[in-house]
Amino acid sequence: MMQPNEWLVVVNPVSGRGQALRRQPEIGRLLDAQGMRHRFAVSLFHEHAIDLVADAVRTGCRRVLVAGGDGSLNEALNGILRQQEVPADQVLLATLPVGTGNDWARSHGVPRDWPAAVALAARGNSALHDVGVADFDDGTSRWFLNVAGLGFDAAVVERKMARGFGPLAYVLGLLGALWSYRPVPVRISHDGAAPRDARILVLFAALGRHCGGGMLIAPQAVADDGNFDSVLVHAMSRLEVLVNLRKLFDGTLPEHPKVDTAPCVTLRIEASAMLGVEADGELVGHTPVTFRVVPRAVRVVIPAPSAPSGAEPDAPAA
Repeated sequence: MMQPNEWLVVVNPVSGRGQALRRQPEIGRLLDAQGMRHRFAVSLFHEHAIDLVADAVRTGCRRVLVAGGDGSLNEALNGILRQQEVPADQVLLATLPVGTGNDWARSHGVPRDWPAAVALAARGNSALHDVGVADFDDGTSRWFLNVAGLGFDAAVVERKMARGFGPLAYVLGLLGALWSYRPVPVRISHDGAAPRDARILVLFAALGRHCGGGMLIAPQAVADDGNFDSVLVHAMSRLEVLVNLRKLFDGTLPEHPKVDTAPCVTLRIEASAMLGVEADGELVGHTPVTFRVVPRAVRVVIPAPSAPSGAEPDAPAA
């Protein structure tokens, strides 16, 4: 049984090339220095953290700190939302950025410096944050906190060689996959409108601004406005991709003539061939898929100056 003021610290043993597990004693000392009662839980296999967090919340946990990257944060989110006994907005979700991407933390200004990130969690400045849901036609669903994508994006995630190269992981995976990926026809519908056909390179449903280890794909995204920023990149040649690669990182991607952006609450995608779907950097299913937004569904720890418009400073979970 956990106490409501006790932190569950979820450790991904492979995040950051094993840093979280190797430096677990150091993390414990940082938490002790902030007066944060805690217990560690090490995820032993893929999606193990979902069960660890769900079980902890059912038994009293109201504060979760994820020592990992975006994928670990995603599993903790799914654990909070999977259990039904405690409303999700009564659980405080924080991150200690350890992974290679840390895109959600980057979008919200969560420090990469561990002492500063732990101090932020201790202060408990919190905001309600939208959650995305990927609903698949086989009846399964997956929640996500940052960005979901399909097309070239998911093809990169599927390439295991993209792992283990730090911040360059996505770019190296992109360049490796570029020679084999072919744009495919899809049918897209925003908010139930009449569907339209397109040949896409990639399609993002973005709550956050960054993905792929620092790509700034949705610079206008707001985490609590009840909308996705849909970013559709139409088919390009390999040369066009290489020439425009910098646009993925400098915030000018939406200005490209082959890029369409639109706010939406739901986004339905069907494809002529089964396409992989990634969420928060993890492969979670295949098309057809419907993305939808659940407004202000989870409470997260972020720096007060960078908080979304619905921020509620100094309001830790009870």
